[in-house]
Amino acid sequence: MTTAGGTESFGRRFARFRYANAWWIRVACYVSSILLLFGAWQALGHSFGVLFAPFTTTVRELWSLLDGGPLPSALMVSGELYGITLGISVVLGIAGGLVLARMKLVAAALEPYIFILYATPTIALVPFVSVMFGFGFWPKVLVAVLISIFPILLGVMEGVRSIPRQHLDVAAIFGSNEAQLWRHVIVPYITPNAMSGIKQSIALAMAGTLVAEFFLNPDGVAAVLLQGTSTLDSASVLAVTLFVAALAVALVGIGELIERRLVRWRLASVG
Repeated sequence: MTTAGGTESFGRRFARFRYANAWWIRVACYVSSILLLFGAWQALGHSFGVLFAPFTTTVRELWSLLDGGPLPSALMVSGELYGITLGISVVLGIAGGLVLARMKLVAAALEPYIFILYATPTIALVPFVSVMFGFGFWPKVLVAVLISIFPILLGVMEGVRSIPRQHLDVAAIFGSNEAQLWRHVIVPYITPNAMSGIKQSIALAMAGTLVAEFFLNPDGVAAVLLQGTSTLDSASVLAVTLFVAALAVALVGIGELIERRLVRWRLASVG
């Protein structure tokens, strides 16, 4: 809409500018929020003594931990546990969600226990895991998987159950067999649900890795955190926490890129 003089209104020009520069505006907002957080961190860092280190001190400590410090070797140990945990969560989560959604008898038998496990704090199960399986590598994997698998499992299960009946009817009209039904209807429909669950599990698997390491024979990144905690070295603890948080954000961003590539049709449909 233009004004009586023929010039475009300010609101219209602003909306067009925001649409044309949407990506840069999002980046600017993201960077501004990070700078604000780091500025507040630096300002408050001098107010709590040894209990809280300023941002600049934390960054220097992080560099010392990475450059000849214990963090690289700890990351190798934790990275192995994290990778196996995430892989198992993705495979079992997708497969289990499909089975539970398509096989009603299996769902009737197992679904109550799945929701019980989902509602139970995993930390409360750690003593039982240690008593039954010990303190080795695979008990840690079990604890971490119990923390990270449910977003994928439940997301896929609900995604399959929410497929509109008319989609299945159309496939049946065209004579689709079970394999074609899965390939052309079920798998494409649940891909967004699966990717949303996987993105959540990327971060939860990292949390599960640290929880498992903390409570079952601490090693890896958890050992570095415990060492800093036991010596009241707040800069070391904050440095490791900052690094883990940044790594989690980066991994979730990779998951976002994969999702955009796999489900372009969904992004196009929602704009």
